[in-house]
Amino acid sequence: MSGVVGLLRTHRSKRTDEQPLDHGEVARVAYQLYEERGCAPGHALEDWLKAEAIVRRRRSERSTRII
Repeated sequence: MSGVVGLLRTHRSKRTDEQPLDHGEVARVAYQLYEERGCAPGHALEDWLKAEAIVRRRRSERSTRII
């Protein structure tokens, strides 16, 4: 592919929101959230989902600074 269409497809395929999240980074953030809540049990899924959102936001912020 050449030209603008090729560039757009290349750029789109490298979007940060399409890349898999780093499991270790999400786990570290989720554990930090758990500790911040006083290690109260029963919120593992909530912590994990919030951690995924935090990691995605950080990644997005990093990628927009680079461009």
